[in-house]
Amino acid sequence: MKAYKGILFILFSMGSSALFWYFSTPMEPIHLLNKLSHLIGGLAITGLFLVFFLATRIKILERWFNGLERVYFYHKVLAILSLGLLILHGQLQKMVPDKELMQQTSLNEFAKELGEFAQYGFIILIVLAFIAKFLKYEHWRWLHRLLLVPYTSGIYHAYFSSQYDLLQPTPLGIFTALTTIIGFMSALYMLTMYQDMFFPYTGHISALQRLNTHVIELELTLSKKLDYRPGQFIFLKIFQDGIEKAPHPFSISGGNGEKVVVTMKAVGDFTQQVYNRIQVKSPVALDGPYGHFDFDNGSNQQIWIAGGIGITPFLAYLQLNPNKKIDLYYSFHGPDTVIYKDFLQDYAQTNDHFTVTFIDTTQEDRLIFDVMTIPANTSIFICGPEKMIKQFKSSIPSSHIEWEAFTFR
Repeated sequence: MKAYKGILFILFSMGSSALFWYFSTPMEPIHLLNKLSHLIGGLAITGLFLVFFLATRIKILERWFNGLERVYFYHKVLAILSLGLLILHGQLQKMVPDKELMQQTSLNEFAKELGEFAQYGFIILIVLAFIAKFLKYEHWRWLHRLLLVPYTSGIYHAYFSSQYDLLQPTPLGIFTALTTIIGFMSALYMLTMYQDMFFPYTGHISALQRLNTHVIELELTLSKKLDYRPGQFIFLKIFQDGIEKAPHPFSISGGNGEKVVVTMKAVGDFTQQVYNRIQVKSPVALDGPYGHFDFDNGSNQQIWIAGGIGITPFLAYLQLNPNKKIDLYYSFHGPDTVIYKDFLQDYAQTNDHFTVTFIDTTQEDRLIFDVMTIPANTSIFICGPEKMIKQFKSSIPSSHIEWEAFTFR
């Protein structure tokens, strides 16, 4: 399992939280339900720390999880888990005997009210975040910003309604302080500093070409060289009136580092704005590179599967003229959607170690590998929509596959 370091980090954090809460001594004896409720609430706070920490996109997390798309997967899983733990914590608190709850001070009562506010706030915001496909990207980003409000309320609730003294330098107190501080600073970093301070590569649009009615290729000339590996991607910001300034991920389809080429399909608000309005000389900023799509680490015999705009990471590697046996299967929906067809055909004619098979799904069945024999010691690289990735992951041994899906929301 290539993401084992990241999974171990999550298990260590959640396991440590459970152990610290279980073995810590409350300030006075409490009901068993109350103790269980505290443990569940502590796990929820730890889970939310992980949710915000994984959102920072720091490079060590990408290495631990073997790709940013996997970081985002566990980010979503932890958000759902934390929400469930919060709801369970609230229900258990309602079952605690009234006699024990009457011992609460006015400060404790206020903290309890903030806890309820945090719970309902998280429920509303997380549910809305998971129906993001119905929202504009900028609105989705604002929902994530608002999550800091219930998180702050939840931290206050944890410290001032708890029957455990979290302000003391006990193992539980130190662990809670570290995780809540890191979680809060991670959220604050992503909301206030990341977009303004951590896009180190600046430049401008130096050339553009509309490849068809939906796809555009942009050449970016940068002020300093971007060292990237073919198969990686960047987060791109474009500073032009009429175009959303939020960063969006795009695979690098070519370039030499001083110039970077990205190819995008107009399928959302941002990409449609770029396709319709982008101008040469518009300023840009980049963050990256990201991605563990490493063709060089693959075997000398490789199978590539591209779906639609997923052809882009493969193009950058072909420009290096690799000395590997490569069979590319390029799936698209209709002849007006295929891109770089001439380049791929010409490359296949001049390189006997490269073949390309075009699959127009309006004219023929989709590619299915469970009826094909995959040679031993073959590496398989797949890039395309999430639905396509799931199809091939179910029919090909995971040890063979490197994949990248369009699932960053």
